[in-house]
Formats: sequence, C-alpha cells, structure tokens
Amino acid sequence: MGMPWVCVVPKMPTVRLMGLIVETLDPTDTNARRRLKAVDFSLAGFAISGAKLKSVATAVANGRIGIEVGDTGPNFAAAYTLGANRHFTLRETKSVQNDNWRSQIVHESIHAAFDIEGTRPPDEIDEAIAYLGETVWFRAGGLGRVVTAPDAAAKIYGSASALETRLDLHSTPGQRLTRDQAQDLIAAINGHPGYAPSSSSSTQ
Repeated sequence: MGMPWVCVVPKMPTVRLMGLIVETLDPTDTNARRRLKAVDFSLAGFAISGAKLKSVATAVANGRIGIEVGDTGPNFAAAYTLGANRHFTLRETKSVQNDNWRSQIVHESIHAAFDIEGTRPPDEIDEAIAYLGETVWFRAGGLGRVVTAPDAAAKIYGSASALETRLDLHSTPGQRLTRDQAQDLIAAINGHPGYAPSSSSSTQ
C-alpha cells in the first residue's frame, strides 16, 4: 500500500483534508449517509451508487487516490486526474464546511469511482452522471440550491436540476436512465467551453 501523497495550502493539515473528503463520502451521521445512499441510478448503462462512492473514500484513506490543492483552470473549482497518478485537485479549501464544497467532492468522486473500478464512460456521459449525482445528493438533503455561475455552467446545473426533479431521483433510487432522457443535460455539457475535446486525462 502506497503512502498517501498530498500537497496542501497552509493551515490545512494533510490528515484534516483527507478526513473531510472521507467523511463526505463515508459519513457517520445518519442523515449524511442517507444522502449518499440516494445517489443510486444509471445512465446509458453506467451505474453509480453510494457504495461506489464509499469505495472512493477507502481509496483516499489508503493512499490510492492522492489530493493536491492547486490550479484547476478558469472554469472549475475541482478536478480529478485519472490513471496511475490518480488524484483530486482542489482550487481552495476555505469553504470546506459547506455543502457546495461537499457537492464538488461528490461530483469528482463519481469520476473517481468509475476510474478505480476500471470503467470508462464516454466523457459526456461521465460528466452527466457526475452533475446529476451531485444534484441528487443536494436534493436528498432537503436543501435549496442557488448556483451563481456563468451562463454555460448555469445551463448545466439547470438541466441537471430539471432532470432530477422530473424523475424524482433522490427519492426513487435504482432508476435506469437512457441517453435520450438526459439529452438536454448532455447538450448543456457539450456547450460548455471547459468540456471541449482534448487529450487531457483530467475530468471536472
């Protein structure tokens, strides 16, 4: 088992940052566990679940997935890098106690869950599941969500919210979505400048 590698900003000790990510994905609080369990659906044959997110928590805890705080580019606050050097990159940690930060961890951990199980959905499906998964997680908490973002990002979140509401995914687990059902969300993702085709192994 490799030692965890983490690059962090001052005042955010390594163990603390890892602990926050693990607690987000494998919480001890009953309500938080219920929220993770609600993330249970498939899209175009690719399934995500609370159990898979818990496996990411284990991978972070044992050093299979690293963590760094650094530049994530102009469009995103977090990213996940696939492969042998797999790791999360977080742009900042000032807001680690709020649900917007935790939702980013859920989003990136959906990419990580597919990576560590050796599954590679098409990029647009991977992103659609991640945006929909974080939306389900948020909705399962019974909380309203206000997203302040540029137009392209707002369209993604709006489409994800509309799809989640229409299918009531947070309270009806195990649904199997087709690509056609998510076509508006996929179109919004493809219209975002941060998701232009590239050879990068990072996902946002």
